[in-house]
This record gives sequence, C-alpha cells and structure tokens, in this order.
Amino acid sequence: MNDSVAVPPAPTAGGSGPGSAGNTPLPPVRQIGITAPFSWLQRGWTDLWRQPAASLFYGLAVAVTGAVILGVTASLPYLFGAAITGFLLVAPMLAAGLYELSRRYLGGEPATLFDSMRAWRRNPSALISFGLLSMLAGTVWQLVSAVIVAVYYKGPALAPLDMMIEVLVNPQHYLMFFIYLGVGGVLAALVFALSVVSMPMLVDRRCDLLCALVTSLNAVAANPLPLALWALIIMLLTGLGFATALVGMILVMPWLGHASFHAYKDLVEET
Repeated sequence: MNDSVAVPPAPTAGGSGPGSAGNTPLPPVRQIGITAPFSWLQRGWTDLWRQPAASLFYGLAVAVTGAVILGVTASLPYLFGAAITGFLLVAPMLAAGLYELSRRYLGGEPATLFDSMRAWRRNPSALISFGLLSMLAGTVWQLVSAVIVAVYYKGPALAPLDMMIEVLVNPQHYLMFFIYLGVGGVLAALVFALSVVSMPMLVDRRCDLLCALVTSLNAVAANPLPLALWALIIMLLTGLGFATALVGMILVMPWLGHASFHAYKDLVEET
C-alpha cells in the first residue's frame, strides 16, 4: 500500500456530533498517493485468480445482464445510450459478492461462491437502500436522456447505433452531444463519489447508509487526483468490455470489483 495519511472525518449537518452521520461515527479516511490505483489493480488481479470460477461467475452474470438490457433497448434510440449508462450506474450493486470474496481473502476466511452470496447479511437494509438509490439514479438518467434527445435531436429517426454515429459526425448535433455528455458526466461523477467507498464499506462493516455515503464523499474530497485517475481507469476498462460485445466484461467486472475493495481498504481507516 502507498504511504498514506489519516484525515479526520468532516463534520456533517444533522449528525449526532462532529465526525458522525446519523447514529454511526464516521471513520477517518486516508490520503493516498497518485499511483495507488495501480496497486489496487494488481491486488484485484491476484484476488481474481484465487477462486476464478467464483469471480468469473459474477463477470458472466454482468455480461448476460448487460446483453439482455442492450437487446431490449436495441430498437429504442431514446433509451439505448441511457441504458448503457444506467447499467454502469447500478454495476456496484452487482459487485457485492466480489467485495465479500476479497474481504474473506484478507481475513483468512473460507471463500467460495456460496460464501460470497452471504455479502448481504451484514447490512441488508442499508444495501437494499443503496440498491434502490442506484436504480433511482439510473431511472433519472434515462428520463433526462430521453428529454435531451427529444428536445435537441433534429435528425431523421434511426436505429440506435446509426443515431449515435449521426450525432458524432454531424455538426448540427454537437450542441446535443455536449449537453448529453455534460449532464451524464455530472451524474456519473456524483454516483462515483457516493459509491467508490460506500458499497464495499457496507459489505465489510456494520454501518448505516448515510455513514457509508458521507465516508465515500470524504474519501473523494481528500484524494481528488488519485480517485479521478481511478475513475478514468474504470471508464477505460469498462469501455474495453463493451467494445468486445460485453465478452470482455466477464473478466473486467470481477477484476474491477476486487480492486475496488482494496481501494476502500486503503482509503478508510479501521474503527
């Protein structure tokens, strides 16, 4: 792990005192080096091959789910792009089993596919709430995406992929492209900041949802550059997974899931 410095938790409005969120004290977060994401990738890759069948099961599940979603929206140009983005917004929920596997590896506990499916037992209500929040974000983005396309797209009705190409190559659609990219980028950045630590934290320790979300925001605030690099790496590897017709997601998703758990362990102090 890179050299790190513990940063006291920021006070939060409405908490039970400084450094608390709701009824749960906020753990301190660490400041990490800019190269830390590469260490997370290395450790995630190691975890991936400890129990490859268990890890790749989750990758296959994500690839199949993504294929179904894209298949359903393939003839709906207003929803096709939003479906891809919405799928990425809720992806952290699908990695809960991978976080549990990495947690067990670090703790020297038995780690099988069945064991990984017990990831929800520690904070079931908070994890369900996080899932509902993720689905809400995905739904909001689909609605916003449809409105942007309806208002700004002035071209002919096309199949989704043809429409995407038309938007990219025709200058008359550049305003729509930049609005779509800007709004989507802001929402994705917010979701990333709220989830980069919170989901693995809910799998790893007992805490409420608000504590996990605020801790995640604190981690991003303390480490903007390393976590911006981490977000870029996630985006590039995920793009690679999509570029291979989702076949690459079978490997990329569990790799990133395991690596994300190590990111959380480096960023958040034990309590």
